[in-house]
Amino acid sequence: MATSTLMLKLSDLLNRPPLAIELLPGDGSEWFTAETPPEAAQHAPFLFVDGHLGVPQKAAYKAYLESITIFRRCRTRLSRATSLSTSRRESQSLEANDLQDLLASSAVLLLANPAHQSALNARCRLVQLGALDAAHQLKFVTALLTLRDGAKQSILWHHRRWLLRHSLPEHTDKTGHQSATGSSHSQDRADSLLGIPLDASAFSAEFAAAAQACEIYPRNYYAWTHRYLCAEALSILLEQYSADSQDRKAGLTDVWKEERARIREWIDRHISDYSAMQYACRFESLGRKLRRELEWSDSPCEPPEKDERPAGEHAWQLVQAFPTHESLWLYLRGALFLHLTGSETHDTETEPSGRMLKETKAFAERFLSDENGVGIVSSVSPGERALVKNHAVRFLSWVLWQERKISMDGETVRRVAAVAEGALVADLRVYLRSGQVSHRRPSPGFAKPIDDV
Repeated sequence: MATSTLMLKLSDLLNRPPLAIELLPGDGSEWFTAETPPEAAQHAPFLFVDGHLGVPQKAAYKAYLESITIFRRCRTRLSRATSLSTSRRESQSLEANDLQDLLASSAVLLLANPAHQSALNARCRLVQLGALDAAHQLKFVTALLTLRDGAKQSILWHHRRWLLRHSLPEHTDKTGHQSATGSSHSQDRADSLLGIPLDASAFSAEFAAAAQACEIYPRNYYAWTHRYLCAEALSILLEQYSADSQDRKAGLTDVWKEERARIREWIDRHISDYSAMQYACRFESLGRKLRRELEWSDSPCEPPEKDERPAGEHAWQLVQAFPTHESLWLYLRGALFLHLTGSETHDTETEPSGRMLKETKAFAERFLSDENGVGIVSSVSPGERALVKNHAVRFLSWVLWQERKISMDGETVRRVAAVAEGALVADLRVYLRSGQVSHRRPSPGFAKPIDDV
């Protein structure tokens, strides 16, 4: 097969676009025989089944080399076409053949290198000219994000947010200011989704794309960042919509609750993924002003559903089940902070929050007092007791700091580290059992009370 024909066939499949893409080893010759059905053989050497595209690596690289020269030529002509005016009508100055070659070559370049900035910028210009639909480009980006190398690219997530900002016509927010448009340069610089009136299906698609990317590439910082920016934008819309937008608000509320349940389920299945736990805490913080809009169950006679429990309870149960995981202790800190600052619960729930803090402290203290292993929870093996004690010491020190009983200066941090490594445990116990720590002179083995600093 000629290289040009190979590139055109591949670009045609990419620009449909597919639901998912996978790069496969070899050249694809071993997948096709004389008995291969015609509907599958017509795409050889590529596999295209039920919207899923398999691309042999050797074929992808051949098409990539061909696309480089074509892209350079088309990009030069695109620059000339866009230098005169940014009007959508100006797209007519770009010949149809050049437009098709640009779409084809840029698609192949982005398959081989999802962070190809020149190819992304060229497709952005086509969106601005009206020659490429932003919604269609979003689907193409979704397909690229199913590649392991694509899911981790920050520029691809940035491009996706740019498309979201340009997928809607110009509109005016409640303050009368123009926002979220193709000509909004300040919005582009901010790289934010705030003020974009996306609907429930758009938010669901973004959360789903981010979740899939996190599965493909674990601890995906850029995917979690995109997910949070979507949650932030969703929370603002839920606050702003008034009684005359109840139907739309109901759809967005359902999306919010689904995302809350989804992230809890994710953490249950990925108990070492601290990125997810940090997102969960920030998500709960965003929802602190939305309790009335989201209609959480607050009846003392009806316990909340599993997914409506405070984040502190969720984290607390996981720490009890898996105390060796440091990420869960950090999740517990973040969730308890929401309780302590009242950002997750009503003021009337202060007492339950206090009980939870007391229980978590007592649980952590057990790992300091049981030096011989007596009474340690069954899930901790003898070889893991030192590790869990390390986590417990750091957690209790954080609690003391939150209670303003110690000051976390450099000396204190070093003392905490010494305690966590197994020394000076008795000094920490003195602090924990002291009713008025700030009125005591500090033991030389641990930290200074805050009043003495």
